[in-house]
Amino acid sequence: MVSYHLSKGLEEIFNYLKIDIIKTLPVQSIDEPVSDHPDMALHPIDYNNFVVYNKHWEYYNAKLEKYGVNAIASYNNLDRYYPRDVAFNISRTNQYYFHKKDCTDLEINSQLKDKSKFIQVKQGYSKCSTLILKKNTVVTSDIGLFNCYKQNGIKVYYIPSGGILLPGYDTGFIGGCGGMVSKNEIVFYGNLDKYEYKEELVKILNEEKIQYYYPLDIEFIDRGSIIGVVGGFYD
Repeated sequence: MVSYHLSKGLEEIFNYLKIDIIKTLPVQSIDEPVSDHPDMALHPIDYNNFVVYNKHWEYYNAKLEKYGVNAIASYNNLDRYYPRDVAFNISRTNQYYFHKKDCTDLEINSQLKDKSKFIQVKQGYSKCSTLILKKNTVVTSDIGLFNCYKQNGIKVYYIPSGGILLPGYDTGFIGGCGGMVSKNEIVFYGNLDKYEYKEELVKILNEEKIQYYYPLDIEFIDRGSIIGVVGGFYD
């Protein structure tokens, strides 16, 4: 699952890796700069089931059924005013999901309650703020999330905020810059060479033995996560 605004260079990377892509539909009811973001409109439960924005259920169901994945319509509607835009923006590790209380889509809560333990955090954009590398390994620029992950036994790396393009906003978030496409490969939406904290991020990826790919035709940019459909962390 990728933003429909992905660059031509990124499409070429997916072709090289022989990975199919499903492009998002724009969510007209939320703020335009993030209306293309996957992590604002869908959430994987266990990679057999995805909760998707109810107004786009038919589109995602048609795309996902090709891969044997069930699309479940969300309960909540979305609008542009926080926190009614963050129903899907949930950070998940193997045994926990981190989100702001009463902001999570009710269908997602129902699906996750027997699979994961809810951890209350102040950050409603917990997925945007978290780059998930492994079942229990994450990167964040949010100090509140950093402390919460650490307290719950998650291996967490801190990286400074800023230096990430997100048109319409002062900066983007590290979690929205890409996503894992296999157990040891990550793809980014934009040119990592243009990222202010490239050295720090590459050091983390090397330490975790993760191969990384990125296009050269766009700045290092937040497009709302790349979300794997077949196989992943929550199997």
